[in-house]
Amino acid sequence: PAMLEQARHTLQKCDGLPLAISTIGGFLGTKPKTVVEWRKMHGRINAELEINPELRTIKTVLMRSYDGLPYHLKSCFLYTSIFSEDRKIERRRLVLRWTAEGYSRDMHGMTATEICRRYFDELLDRSMILPGEGTDRYSQKINSCQLHDMIREICMSKAREDNFVLTLEEGCCLSDTQGAIRHLVIGSNWKRDKDVLESMLDLSHVRSLTVFGEWRSFFISDNMRYVRVLD
Repeated sequence: PAMLEQARHTLQKCDGLPLAISTIGGFLGTKPKTVVEWRKMHGRINAELEINPELRTIKTVLMRSYDGLPYHLKSCFLYTSIFSEDRKIERRRLVLRWTAEGYSRDMHGMTATEICRRYFDELLDRSMILPGEGTDRYSQKINSCQLHDMIREICMSKAREDNFVLTLEEGCCLSDTQGAIRHLVIGSNWKRDKDVLESMLDLSHVRSLTVFGEWRSFFISDNMRYVRVLD
């Protein structure tokens, strides 16, 4: 309570307050309910409050939520960065893609798809993804999801840092792209430059190719030996 009251007082003019509180709740809900865990979290936020009380606290809370994800949920979460900003992500499409990627397998009487549906619900419960417009979380009729702007910023940053997703779009810079790409996205506003694909990118480990807008035959390369998903 003291932690939330201090955050409320400091962040009362910041739009991220409801998100920060719900994210803290989702994060702490997965931790042992002990005084030690709460004090650790309280101490981390206090340190950030001293540095930048209006912005860095929220980003730190959100980053802690990401760091606290199990490995399998981190991959599922970063996968959402494939979809463009403000795009509604259909639950069925996301679950099918996770399944095709091999993020789960049949076990304990559940199919891989059923387990991926559970992953979707876990990310919802942790407030890492939000119910899409027109869905009712409490009636279990959630057919889509979306990312809060600040969550998406962290998702995109971690995806780039881990070389997880590369999005080709107008104005993108390829000079910082190093190593093999795992998930390649071609945006609708990209110029469709064949030379870029053939000479500037390492496609040998691409697992998924997602194309928005016009399709070109040269998008498929003989170097793509590990592709699991074409969308």
